[in-house]
Amino acid sequence: MSMLARYRKPGGVQQLLALLETCLSKKRENLINMIIAEDKEFGTMIKSKILTTEKIFKWDPLVVCEATTRLSERTLAICLKGLPPEAFAIATHTLRDLKKREVTNLLEILKPTPIEIESAHIKLVEIVRTLEKEGSLKLDENDVPLKQGSMMRAS
Repeated sequence: MSMLARYRKPGGVQQLLALLETCLSKKRENLINMIIAEDKEFGTMIKSKILTTEKIFKWDPLVVCEATTRLSERTLAICLKGLPPEAFAIATHTLRDLKKREVTNLLEILKPTPIEIESAHIKLVEIVRTLEKEGSLKLDENDVPLKQGSMMRAS
């Protein structure tokens, strides 16, 4: 029986994505390489569906803010370390001035390790997946928020 058989069942792709998105990059790459070695087409599809911070920050700022506002100021500041300045503008688009100032101050004083930065990125991806499960965010087959009605307000 192949290693991938369990992930070809209904809901299996989501389980595999959850596993890969919560791994540190080195382990994720090893797992992806194993998947590609077993089934190149399936591996390529999985690789294209994995959410990353870089993908998320290319979305509409209002969609990104739905996730970033759920992060603590410290985690958000760590997540933004090393990202281009546009990422700060996108992530803090809807934040109140006080919270934005706090994130700015933390960005200046924090010296996170690469593992801490990667962990903050994983936390952001987890929040996006939670929003998707809750129905607050709808992603298309390319893991991009749908243009019309991408954000539904929960009552």
